[in-house]
Amino acid sequence: MDRILTLIGVKLAKKNRKFIFSGALPECENCDPSLKSVCLNNLEKGRMYEIIDIRNIIHPCAVHDGGVTVVEVQKAPIKTALDARKVYEGTTISFQYLDCDETSCKNYIFCKPKGIKENVKYKITQIFGNLPHICEKGKRLKLVELKG
Repeated sequence: MDRILTLIGVKLAKKNRKFIFSGALPECENCDPSLKSVCLNNLEKGRMYEIIDIRNIIHPCAVHDGGVTVVEVQKAPIKTALDARKVYEGTTISFQYLDCDETSCKNYIFCKPKGIKENVKYKITQIFGNLPHICEKGKRLKLVELKG
């Protein structure tokens, strides 16, 4: 997986921590352009990342108390539910959310995972098997891990 350099609040910088990049805040407008570039331009809004290394460099920040530190991140693998008929380990798919509005369903977090983008290609890297609970809509689904 490709490593990406970015900045994150010192208090949030923990190895293996996952986060979803939300984009810039109004306070970011007056930031030093070189820091702003590393902080905001290397990540995709709405995507989940995992911190894989923390560097011992701290910079001031108007958003984060204690400043920000340089971290190496990678796009985090995502667990999601897919139609069982379309699940083959090692294949690449164009991700589409499942048609589901059952927000109270215990599987919903897998049918509508956060940190993943529709119409983007992902590789099925692992198949975990059936979902933890039976689908309330009667769909045959498998729980998989996607990387992309």
